[in-house]
Amino acid sequence: MKRFLRYSLEKQRKIRGVLMVDGQMVQRTLLVLEEDETGITALIGSGKKPKHILFEDVLSCDYARGDHGEE
Repeated sequence: MKRFLRYSLEKQRKIRGVLMVDGQMVQRTLLVLEEDETGITALIGSGKKPKHILFEDVLSCDYARGDHGEE
């Protein structure tokens, strides 16, 4: 999971994540902007305002549709 978060941060590419948001499990695309010791700050979906997400609320990550991790 951390590998995908780092991939998004370093390459500035969107990833797909399964998150806990307000007690609900949701799948969204993320663009990681920064990482700290407790979590990440990311743009979620088509949102324009960054949101801080705790690592414990990130359940799973994968490449976004159409991305295979190749340059």
